[in-house]
Formats: sequence, C-alpha cells, structure tokens
Amino acid sequence: MPAGRSRRNQLMNDPHVESGSETQKPVRPPSLGPVVSGLLSLFLAGSFVLLGPIALIVAPLAVIPILRFEAERGQSVLVWGPIVVILAALASAGGGVVALAALLAYLLVAVLPTVSVIGWCRTGWSEGRWAAVTVMVFALVLVMAAVVATLPQGPVDIIAQWTRSATEDAGELYTSMGLSRGEVQRAMDQAQWFVAWTLPSMLVFYLVAILFWIRPRLPLLGLDVPVGTFENYRSDEWLPLAFTLTGMGAVVLHGTSRWVALNLLLPVLALYFVHGLAIIRAHLARWIGRGWLVRWGVAILALQMPLPAVVALLGLVDAFRPLRTQLNEDGGME
Repeated sequence: MPAGRSRRNQLMNDPHVESGSETQKPVRPPSLGPVVSGLLSLFLAGSFVLLGPIALIVAPLAVIPILRFEAERGQSVLVWGPIVVILAALASAGGGVVALAALLAYLLVAVLPTVSVIGWCRTGWSEGRWAAVTVMVFALVLVMAAVVATLPQGPVDIIAQWTRSATEDAGELYTSMGLSRGEVQRAMDQAQWFVAWTLPSMLVFYLVAILFWIRPRLPLLGLDVPVGTFENYRSDEWLPLAFTLTGMGAVVLHGTSRWVALNLLLPVLALYFVHGLAIIRAHLARWIGRGWLVRWGVAILALQMPLPAVVALLGLVDAFRPLRTQLNEDGGME
C-alpha cells in the first residue's frame, strides 16, 4: 500500500479529525452577558469624557456589544435599558451637565442606532428607507425638543448666547497668540451665527456617519438585514418630497420656523450626500476597484467645500434620472 494512502486512512480513522464532508465552523468569541455588554458599551461611549475629539471615532464602537447581544439572544433592552435609567436618574438628581451630557451621548451613539437596526430587521425596509426614517425622526425630535426647551426666546438666541460664553476663553487664547483682536472677534461672530443655526444638524450628521459605519458590519454581527454593496445604495423614494417641503420652508419662513425647516433640510441633504458618494463609488469601482483608497479617498475629498453640495446634487438627480450603469431588458449595460 502506498505511503500516501496509508497516511490518508489513518487520518480518516482518527476520531479527533473531522471528516472532509463536514465544514469546520469558525471559532467565535465567547458571548457576553447583558451586564458586561452594557458596561463595555458605556465605557466606549464615555470616551467623550476621556479622549476629547478622538472620541468621535471611538464612541460609535459602543453600539457593537449591544448589537451582538441582540443578534445572539435578543432583548438588547436588557443591555442599554438599565444604563439609560441610571444616567437619567443621575441627571435628574442633580448630576448636572456631566450626567445629562453622558445620557445624551449614550442615546446618540448606542441606543438610537440599536433601536433603528432592530426596527429595520423587523420591518424589512430598504436601506434607503431605514436611513431616512432614522435620520428624519431623530432630526424632528431634536429640533422640537430644542424649540420647547428655549421658549420663549427661541433656539437661535439661546444657542448663540451659549456659544458666545463658550468661546470667550478661546478668543482670549487666540489674542494672546498674537492674532488681531478684530479678526478673532469677527471669526467668533461668524462661528456663533453658524452654530446657532445648524447645531442640531451637526448632531444629525454624526448620526448619519454612525449609521453608515455600522451598516456593512451588521451581517458580521449576525443580524438579518438586507445590506447590499454601497455602490448600489439608493435613498428612499419619498426623500424628494421631504427635500421640497423643507427647502421651501427654509426659504419662505422666518425666525424659529425657518430654523426648524433648515435643520430638517440639512439632514435630507446629508442623505443625498451619501447617495452621491455611492454613485461616485459605483463608477470608480468599474475602473479602480473597491480598495481602501477608493472608500476613504473619495469620502475625504468629497468633504472639501464646495464639493458636498455637488455630491448631494448627484444623489438628488439620481432619484429622478439614474446616473449609474444598469442592466437593460436584453441583459446589456445602459
């Protein structure tokens, strides 16, 4: 008997070696309980306190242990529910701005993405509708809460006052570095005006980034959602209506009503910006591929002014006239 066949027979008879007809399952890390998952997510979300601006990258990781628990056991409310209750109790019991900020940050980076993904799993929506519903509901709740909280003055005046007090120390610092006091004051005034009119939209932009960061990772976590390639992403078919209504409101209305319309229009444009990125990626993938240079290079370049408006316009136009290569009835490309 040849040596190769004898060795093969020994391996087949070895009880510690799986048969060739059975596929070896990948080794999965041990699952975490609700307490450990909750503490891990809270620690990652709490990076805003410890890491400063770097936390914008680290904090979204807080949603990973919650979604993994949801995929394995369901009832992810057991993970994030007690944390929300504790933070809310601390904020209402005199915890001050720190406790309130921690609660809002945890809701933004962990709870809201989790709830939206669970809703997506149960409804079977398209990717575009999932993103549109999540973003627009968050934007609407945010602006309404801001309007109610700032009565009777209105959100623009209150946010401008808060921004002015927050930037006083920064202005003194820049002046001590040798910059002209007039130039510093002019820049601060422009920043106060910009923040006063767009602060809610900045939070919504961050949520959009979180949603499209976790989107391709959902199947890896074991969640059953219809995630396709980013090149095929399309915004929801009802989004043009939202664009029309909010755009008209931002032009026609005045005061607080215009502020509300503007901060609902900007999230719509953010969704169209993602749509436009998908169009650019679809064309570049045909010639360059889908490497990291295409993914990150295009996104970084598209953020340079005034390119965001151009990219968002591509997404808006594609909603009415396809700008990507499609298969025709004969199976050819058009």
